[in-house]
Amino acid sequence: MVELRLPAHGELLFLARLVAEDVAASAEFTVDEVADLRLAVDEAVAAQSRRADDGAVLECAFRCAGRMTVTVATTSSWAFPPGPDEVGWHILRALTDTLDAWTEPAPGTDGWRLCVEFAKEPFPDQR
Repeated sequence: MVELRLPAHGELLFLARLVAEDVAASAEFTVDEVADLRLAVDEAVAAQSRRADDGAVLECAFRCAGRMTVTVATTSSWAFPPGPDEVGWHILRALTDTLDAWTEPAPGTDGWRLCVEFAKEPFPDQR
């Protein structure tokens, strides 16, 4: 697992795309799969950073064990993670094999921890 923590504002979000690309390439995903993952991470981190409170941290976890699973979380006073009523959700759904979002109480605050998680399976016929 690779974890990345960065301020939840636009200037550094490209780092999450770079990490996703590197982890997927290291796990021998195809060029098309790496591109899908990079775009999915971009959409997830953009959606989460828009919801994040000022000064919040964006947490990205990349796990690769046969398939790549990505979790993007942040804290917010807004209790609603990205969902099916947003265009970005449909982009994520098209690029990934599984997609989920949830809200949980943020430890030590009155706010919320917003989480988005998706996974991408490798294309079996292209190995």
